[in-house]
Amino acid sequence: MTVTPGRAAGTDPHIGQAPGRLAVLQAFVNTLDIEQATDALSSAAALERWLRSAGLPAGKVVSADLALAVDLREALRGVLRSHVGRKPAAAAQSAARLARIASSMQARIAAAADGSLRVVSDERRDQAAFAELLLIAAEAQTLGTWSRLKVCSADDCQWAFYDRSPTRSGCWCSMQICGSRAKARAYRSRAAKV
Repeated sequence: MTVTPGRAAGTDPHIGQAPGRLAVLQAFVNTLDIEQATDALSSAAALERWLRSAGLPAGKVVSADLALAVDLREALRGVLRSHVGRKPAAAAQSAARLARIASSMQARIAAAADGSLRVVSDERRDQAAFAELLLIAAEAQTLGTWSRLKVCSADDCQWAFYDRSPTRSGCWCSMQICGSRAKARAYRSRAAKV
C-alpha cells in the first residue's frame, strides 16, 4: 500500500509514508479522502477488494463488516488526530470507541517453524482483517512508531501521515499544501483584526 500521489509522499521528505506494516493501517485510514470526497469503502464488495489488495485476510464481506470497518477507520482517525494534540475530548471519545471495537477482537500467539513468535488474529475470516489492523497498531506502539502516525490538522483534509521530523511536531500532511493554507488563513485573520 502506498500513499496517494500528490499527498504527503513526495512533497516533504520528513513527513509522509509510514514504515513497514504501519503503512497498511495508514492506507486503511486514508480510504476516506475528505478533500476529494471519495471513499474506497463505499460498499461491502469495495471493502473486500481493498482488504485483498492490502494483503489482509478477506472472507465474504457483508454489510455488518462494512459498518465495523468504517467505525474502526473513524475511531483510528480520531486517535491519530490526538497525536497532533488536537481536540482532547474528541480523542477520548475515539479511544473509547476503539476500545469497544478492540474488546470484541481476539488474538493468540503463533510459533513459526524457526521458533519465532508472533501475535496473530484468532478471529473468523471476515473480521480477522480488523483484528490484524489493531495488532499492527499494537506493534507500532511497542516499536515507538505509533505516536508518529498522525492525521492532518486541517479539518478539510484529515489525511493520515507519518511524521518523520526529528521533533515529532508535524501537524500537516504537507507543509506545501495544508500547512501553507493554514498559515495564509491565520495571516488573513490577523490582518483583518488590524
